[in-house]
Amino acid sequence: MATASRDRVELSRTLGERLSFGPRQPGDEKAFTDAILAQLRTDRLLWVVADEENAPALSIGDTARITFNIARLSGSAGLIYAMHMSQALTLVRHGGDTPFFRDLLQRLVGEQVLVASGTSEKGVGGDIFGSICTIEEDGDTLTVTKESPNISYLDHAGLILVSAMRLKSNGKKAQMLIAAEMKNTDLQAGRAVGFMGMRGIMNKPYALTVRFAEEALFPDPYPIIARDTMTPSIHIFWASLWSGMAASALDKVRACIASSPPAESDVADVMRSELSRLVDKHYAMNALIRDAVVAFDNRESVGGMGMAHTADVKRLKVLCSDYLTEICLGALGLVGMRGYAEAGPYSLSEILGDMLSARVMISNYRLLTNNAKIERFVEERL
Repeated sequence: MATASRDRVELSRTLGERLSFGPRQPGDEKAFTDAILAQLRTDRLLWVVADEENAPALSIGDTARITFNIARLSGSAGLIYAMHMSQALTLVRHGGDTPFFRDLLQRLVGEQVLVASGTSEKGVGGDIFGSICTIEEDGDTLTVTKESPNISYLDHAGLILVSAMRLKSNGKKAQMLIAAEMKNTDLQAGRAVGFMGMRGIMNKPYALTVRFAEEALFPDPYPIIARDTMTPSIHIFWASLWSGMAASALDKVRACIASSPPAESDVADVMRSELSRLVDKHYAMNALIRDAVVAFDNRESVGGMGMAHTADVKRLKVLCSDYLTEICLGALGLVGMRGYAEAGPYSLSEILGDMLSARVMISNYRLLTNNAKIERFVEERL
């Protein structure tokens, strides 16, 4: 790992030491998340996937390590970082070498702007490749109106990547991706979505009306962008987020064992044994992530995201979300009522709420169903 990479990964590891935030209290998830995002901007960690002066772009593996370190502090902040990084990597890899995208990327990196995702849409059953909305053309101005069931952290974002269909000259439709600047976007927000976890993130349904020029369209069709970059990277970053949350849960168990009185030494021995079993699951989780990072880095040499790689990134998401659940519930069983409490040094309350989002962040059942359709074509080998 290069010196610059080590410095920025280490900077993320010590993030908590630089936060000007008092003792955590129940209900302060949003304020704590906002404080972390502000510090990430100050530390210039929001665009590590892009080249800066004296700071070359980090690898997806180092970016995953930063996601892990953030999530160890806050699941909400880690989730925002993971989603933003998938969008940022999309801009870096697919924006193209045009004056518009060069200028846009320079501004985003310089100002450390967060990028949100506007690929979800009402009426398509969760299928991101099934856009109903169509780009309308009026001279040099293009317009798209889209209804999204949920867009996260738009209160912090300065850009949103929006997918929509475009009617081509041959009469066929192609799904495209738009770099929609907030100054050119009209928003009609619905009521905030109240989730049982990830309470540090503002989630709302939105009706978007975006006005843009031809140059704001990504050169590659959206399905290519999603399959080559957006989907595999978000699964890697999500898995890294969940690994960081699992590490936080394990930290609570270690602290609880260390505080056990001598009279409970037999109980502490059992807890250490069970903790080791949970660490085994965390080890397996991290091994899956490292393997996925290697596959992502090598995908060009094997012809891009083929069927096997597509199945693997879905499997990564399912397995790591399952491991997170097992680790967090196992931690709760060891810590007991002190972990069930909403506050205190051993409280697992926030982690448990955040953990529940992992299985439904793109439904595991949807991913398993998709993989089941191609298993006969994919062979796992050692």
